[in-house]
Amino acid sequence: MKTQLWAVLLVAFCTLLTSAGQLFYKLAADSLVFTPMGIITNYYLWIGGIIYGTSALLFIVALRGGDLSVLYPVVALSFIWVILLSRFFLHESIPGLKIGGIVFILGGIWLIGIGSNRK
Repeated sequence: MKTQLWAVLLVAFCTLLTSAGQLFYKLAADSLVFTPMGIITNYYLWIGGIIYGTSALLFIVALRGGDLSVLYPVVALSFIWVILLSRFFLHESIPGLKIGGIVFILGGIWLIGIGSNRK
């Protein structure tokens, strides 16, 4: 099966959603109280879960458009999104090794992409 561009783009979008969900989980963890009411009233936790669930459903749809061996490596974009979202919203630093990691992740995804076109 030839992987469709829409499927790759949808998986990439899913990684952004998943990373946003992780950001909300981090915000939830900072104020989480392990009581029933503490969990029910932790809106960050609920928002993160809804975003995560939406991402999972969209990912399933994306799998209809191509090979898993091509689409799944795109999930590595999550690492990049988390670094960028953490920088922007949590004011975390991005040291040089993280930038190097971003370059390697993008390079790996690119190599898998061009390798899949050589069937």
